[in-house]
Amino acid sequence: MAVNESADKTQEVITSTSNEQESELDSRRGNASKVTISRITKQEEKIDKATKDLGGDRTYGLVFYWLTVVKDYSIPVFFVLLTIASLNYFIIGNKKLDKREQGFKMIVTLIIGLIVFQVLPFLFAIIVAGR
Repeated sequence: MAVNESADKTQEVITSTSNEQESELDSRRGNASKVTISRITKQEEKIDKATKDLGGDRTYGLVFYWLTVVKDYSIPVFFVLLTIASLNYFIIGNKKLDKREQGFKMIVTLIIGLIVFQVLPFLFAIIVAGR
């Protein structure tokens, strides 16, 4: 009898801990969905603000929002790629001339791309505001 009672108590402890873990997981899932929803609402707020600034057309607001996002993320991406291009040009290019040429082409392309991605939202806003 004593063995059965201790087994029952152990089973109760295990089920209570598993119930606590399940409720903790449910709360984490709820928090994750709340965070996702808040990110979506922040994105929608930014799109609505851009829409109002550009004359009320949602398509213009959406395009301007994504151009701004691309502008913000282009700088770190271009610096990483510029580092790789510089390695090809200055370090590897000392021994292999084809890598030096490849590095130079990458550097020129990246600088032109950086300028384009930084100016594109500005040009879009000027063109849309002028219509």
